Amino acid sequence: MQITLRKLAPALLIATLALAGCQTPGQKTEGSQPSTTGASTPPGTPSTTPSAPPSGQATVPAVGFLLAQNNPGPGLTEVKLSDGSIYVQRQPVLTRADLTEAAPLASRQGENYVGLRFTEGGARTLTTVTTQNVGKLLVLVADGNILAALRISEPLTRGVLAFGVNSAQTAQDIVAKVRGDQPAAGAPTTPITPPASTAPRQ
Repeated sequence: MQITLRKLAPALLIATLALAGCQTPGQKTEGSQPSTTGASTPPGTPSTTPSAPPSGQATVPAVGFLLAQNNPGPGLTEVKLSDGSIYVQRQPVLTRADLTEAAPLASRQGENYVGLRFTEGGARTLTTVTTQNVGKLLVLVADGNILAALRISEPLTRGVLAFGVNSAQTAQDIVAKVRGDQPAAGAPTTPITPPASTAPRQ
């Protein structure tokens, strides 16, 4: 199954920052308690230092999609950005289980993207969520860190999303987190930073 760029939804924002107190089900952050205020983290800087897993065991990031908005509201967690704040819901509307594919993509112009395809049920949920929340943000989170977000400008009915990123390596890093792939021993990590471009429209 392949994702083509012409089918992918527009991405208007991507950032890496700490999502304090906002966790997907079954995921806990050691040494911290849920709070309604989050602190920003410079791009490429981990928000926490996770404890090493027991020998022979691999840690798979908890992945979820959360709704967010620009104005505060009940039950929302504030996440500070360099140019303001967003307010994120605590419960995911979609999870890794709703995905069938995650792949790094590139356009003919050399722009890089993270492409995501949803299951049939996930696609229905995506349509419902985006129809009911036009103008809000849909945020991709792994282990309490925001990897990417897009502003919902219209209902997304094709079961796919695309996030613009600044390099092919960054796209690969995000895809690996979404898939739960384990990095090769000693492999360097690439900081995920905001891109200059946005993804093409459907």
